[in-house]
Amino acid sequence: MLTLNRSETISAIDYSNLNTSIQETFTAIDRFEWQAVDEILQMREQQLYLQAGYKNFEEYCQRELYAWGGYRRINQLLGAKKVIDAVCELGGHIKNERQARPLLRLVKEPEKLKAAVSLALKDNPSPGESDFAAAAQKVVPQLPRKKQSIQEPMVPLTVLSVYKNRFESLNPSKIVNR
Repeated sequence: MLTLNRSETISAIDYSNLNTSIQETFTAIDRFEWQAVDEILQMREQQLYLQAGYKNFEEYCQRELYAWGGYRRINQLLGAKKVIDAVCELGGHIKNERQARPLLRLVKEPEKLKAAVSLALKDNPSPGESDFAAAAQKVVPQLPRKKQSIQEPMVPLTVLSVYKNRFESLNPSKIVNR
């Protein structure tokens, strides 16, 4: 009679259960993130932050939501919500803000945005961030940003200005030629 080593059976079961649990947890995190976005929109639109004495929405986000990325993170989430709303029924394929980020630049052109999402889905039925980014680039190519090269002086400007001021303050008649 053949028997399996008990530790091999347990580790296989543990892997499967644990892996499923991890995936379900991340799915729940994404779901709760979208729920938080709906609540954030309500806070902003109804200006409920004023009741707590905050002058504006940005101040509220920076002080109350700093642990979750503050105003910058909230803007990212709100941008993702715009993308999902703009693509209507295709929005269900965008699982989190990171996937929506490369599509945000197309939100003002809904047809191109939908085309990019459709293209990502055509190439991969469960697209990730890179799939959406590649599709957005195919639909509306974006030229790489040119890095502005600024020639830095070899000597700091403060040192140059000190010497310039000293030189200008010299009286030319007192300079002795050697």
